[in-house]
Amino acid sequence: MKRIISLGLAALILLGTITGVLITAVYADPGDPLDPNGTSKPEEDKGVLTKDGILIEKYYRVYNETNKTTSLVLVLVDTNIKGSGSASEFQEFYLSLLTSNFYPLSNSGNKYEESIATKATVLSGQGESTKDKNLRFQVEIPNVEWDQLGNEVHFRMYYTYNNDEYPYEVRANLSRFVPPDKTDNSDPVEPDPVIPDPATPYILVQNYSYGEGDVSAGSDFALTVNFYNTSANITLENIIMKVEPTTGLSITGASNTYYIPSLANKGAMTKSIPLKCLTSATPGNESVHITFSYEYVANNTRNTKGSEETISIPIAQTERFEVNLTEYPTMLYPGDNANAVISYVNKGRADIYNLTATIAGNIDDPNQIQNLGNIKAGDSGTAKFSIASMESGGMVSAVITISYENEKGDVSTITKEFTCEVYDNSNDFVDPGYDPSLDPGLMPPEEEPGMRWWQWSLFGVGSLSVGGVSGLWMFLKTKMKREEADDEDI
Repeated sequence: MKRIISLGLAALILLGTITGVLITAVYADPGDPLDPNGTSKPEEDKGVLTKDGILIEKYYRVYNETNKTTSLVLVLVDTNIKGSGSASEFQEFYLSLLTSNFYPLSNSGNKYEESIATKATVLSGQGESTKDKNLRFQVEIPNVEWDQLGNEVHFRMYYTYNNDEYPYEVRANLSRFVPPDKTDNSDPVEPDPVIPDPATPYILVQNYSYGEGDVSAGSDFALTVNFYNTSANITLENIIMKVEPTTGLSITGASNTYYIPSLANKGAMTKSIPLKCLTSATPGNESVHITFSYEYVANNTRNTKGSEETISIPIAQTERFEVNLTEYPTMLYPGDNANAVISYVNKGRADIYNLTATIAGNIDDPNQIQNLGNIKAGDSGTAKFSIASMESGGMVSAVITISYENEKGDVSTITKEFTCEVYDNSNDFVDPGYDPSLDPGLMPPEEEPGMRWWQWSLFGVGSLSVGGVSGLWMFLKTKMKREEADDEDI
C-alpha cells in the first residue's frame, strides 16, 4: 500500500513539472534572444540621428553593371517636419555629396563627376496612424565611390516641402552598416523606423546690415540683425537677446539686453541696435557678439537652451594725409640747378604704406623717384627733387605725384604742380675763351696820374671861400676894437 502511495506522489510531481515547463514556453517573452553563450543580445540600433534632426534610417549601395557606376541610396527621416500619409512630392530638391569616405566617382583621369541628386521620393505607408509621423523619403546619389577606410557620409541638402524651405548639412558615421559588394544589390540593413524626440531648436542670424561700405571711425550707425527660429514645430518663449560689442564699438542710447516674449516656429524677427564707432577704433574689423537664451516645450517638458552668433564689422579710419609744396623755383638760369621740396604729415590714426613720390615734366631729369616707405600715424617728412633746364627763355612745367596705400591696400594719389621761367641769356653770352685785352676798343681807358682840372677848380673855389670868410671876420673884429678905444677917449 505504501508503495502504491509513493508511486502516485511521484507521478503527480512529474506531471506538475511537465505542466510548468509547458506554461513557461507558452507565455515566455519572445524578445531578448540569447546568444550562443546564453547572454541577452543588445537591442538593435534604430538608425543614425544627426544633430540637425535628420535620421538616417538605412542605406545601401547599388552597382550598375551596364555603365560601371555605383549609387548611394539613403532612406531619411526629417524629424522637423510632419509627413502626410500619401507620397506627395517635393516642390524642389537638391543634394550634393561632399568629401568623406564616400566621395564622387572618378570616371576619367583626374576629372570627378558631380555626385548630385535633384529629386527624391517621399515614402508613404508609415503605419495606421500617420498624423504624428515625420517626413520620410528616399534619395539616390549617383557616381559614388567608397574609400573602404571608414563609413562617414557628408552631404549638403536643400528642399522645399509644403511651401517651406529646409536647408541641412549632414555629417554622420554609418559604421554599423557594412557596405555590400558592388555586385550585390540587396539592402543589407532594414532597421525599424523610429521617430525620435523633436530636434533641438536654435536661433540663428539669417542676415545683418550696418550701411554701405566700411564704418568710419567716430561715426554713428545702426546694426540691423534679422534672426529666425530653426524649428519647424516648436515655438520659443522668454527670449533674452544680449549684445556685446568689442572695445572699438559702443551702444548709444539703449540697453545691451532685449526681451522677446515668443518666436513662432520658423518665425523671424528683426532688431536694430544703435552703435557708435569710437575714434580710437583700430582699422580692420570689430565684432559684435550676440547671445540668445530661451525656453521651449517639447514632449510636455519645458527646456532651456541658448545659442550665440558673432558679427564682424569692417572699420576704416578717416585718412588725414596732407602734402604741401613748400619750395620750388620761380626763375631758372640755363644749366643751373634748383630744388623742389614737398612736405608731408600723417594726421590720421592709421598708418599708410608704400609712400612714393615721382616728378614729371620738361626738366633735364624727369625720372626721379623717392621711395619713402611706410608712414606711421603722426609722422612727417620731406622729399626733394632737382630742377634744371637748358631751354633758354622757355617755361618749365612739372608735376609731383604722391601715391600711397591704406591698411586695405587701396591706392590713393595726390598731385602738386608748379611752373617757373627759364632766363633768356642768349644776348649776354660771352665766349669764355676770348681775351678782351687783345681788342683796344674793349679795353677800359687808363686813368691819368694826379688831380684833374675839375678837381683843381673845386679846390680853388673852396680855398677862396675859406679865405674870404676869414678876412671878413678879421675886419669886423678890428673895427669893433677901434670903436671901443674911441669911446674910452671921450
